[in-house]
Amino acid sequence: MDIHQMQVRYDPNADRIIWQVRTRGGELFSVWLTRRMVIRLWPPFSQLVTTASIATQVAPTTTVLPEAREMLAQAARERPLPSADFKTPFNPEPAAEPLGAEPLLPNTVDLGHGDGGKGLAIRVREANGRSLELRLNDDLATALMRLIDKALLASEWGLVTAPAEAAAAVPPARPTPSSLN
Repeated sequence: MDIHQMQVRYDPNADRIIWQVRTRGGELFSVWLTRRMVIRLWPPFSQLVTTASIATQVAPTTTVLPEAREMLAQAARERPLPSADFKTPFNPEPAAEPLGAEPLLPNTVDLGHGDGGKGLAIRVREANGRSLELRLNDDLATALMRLIDKALLASEWGLVTAPAEAAAAVPPARPTPSSLN
């Protein structure tokens, strides 16, 4: 899937976060993220994105001291994203909606590192069988993390992870793929 734009925003009427992905071909994919799902998704998601980004900064054989993890995690979250454009408005008009007009309401999210340990592999699944699978490079994964973080602030759910807490959760080794439901 050739991702052109992503949008993540809090919908106060539904009390949910809507994540939308638009391809270069104009296909639109929408996913609802409930508070319950975000509570389960956010810690492993941010850990995977942060550790993948840290892995690009340090050699694989390097041992990262606990005191340096916070600094590396913060640098990973705030690193420049030269290919990301946060200023262009999201185009919500679909050329096609392969999953239908109703956003996916997942009960399971599978997370893991992308191919070769880089980026993020994410698959969201509904109980009725609809699913969306994405492979995000490091920049797109970091951009998605920032977009979700902003939506969490707008939601006032109280789920915003403080940088120090997130850094403490960053393990010295890569986490294994996980499934949330």
